[in-house]
Amino acid sequence: MDITKFASELPYPEIIPVENLHDAKLLMPNYGGAAGELTAILTYSYQAYISWQDESLNYILEHIGIAEMHHHEMLGEAIYKLGGYPIMAGRNYWNGSYVDYTVDPIRFIEKNIAGEELAILNYERTILNLQEEQVKLLIERIILDEELHIKIFKELLCELKNPK
Repeated sequence: MDITKFASELPYPEIIPVENLHDAKLLMPNYGGAAGELTAILTYSYQAYISWQDESLNYILEHIGIAEMHHHEMLGEAIYKLGGYPIMAGRNYWNGSYVDYTVDPIRFIEKNIAGEELAILNYERTILNLQEEQVKLLIERIILDEELHIKIFKELLCELKNPK
């Protein structure tokens, strides 16, 4: 698999500081909730650590994790610019039980696909309730990356299930 990009080439919109705690609160589960960016970062990091012997798999997991770190950073900055505090929490404070500790690569890639699909669904639901147009644009841009991650994981899954 020739994977060179882990994020869309389109730019991310800048969030202009404006007081909107409603929107800040809506972003919190995507930022630090059980199915949010922090969980994705740490799940992909764990998977990369246990996949160190498979250079291609390790590389893909590491770089998708880096893209998720960028999403986390942008959401945290957006929350703060909207007047909130980027706390690692959704309904509850984040904890390590949210990480998927599956060790079988085929199984965890299948779960990663489902996780990315859930992230997109959660982002789409968030967009429906957001008030600030720039925040909506940011979420729409992040969704493009999540769609790319699904494509990469599906290609990887195919390769893992059908080795040459």
